[in-house]
Amino acid sequence: MSGTEQEHPHDTEDLVRLVLLTRQELGWDQAKLAASAGISESDVARFEAQEIVPAKPLALRFLEVMGVVVQA
Repeated sequence: MSGTEQEHPHDTEDLVRLVLLTRQELGWDQAKLAASAGISESDVARFEAQEIVPAKPLALRFLEVMGVVVQA
């Protein structure tokens, strides 16, 4: 994403939903995701509440630590 592009709200919702569903399917709680990603549990909660924008960089990091391969 270039510096001039903005993340569309629907894109953010989709990314958050994907991370949340993946986390739940794996049986991970927010604490496990936070520890695996090297961030605070409160940041995971803020991400899932769609309070972190842009969401894409963090979503990709979360998906990576959960073993999901994302192709550009």
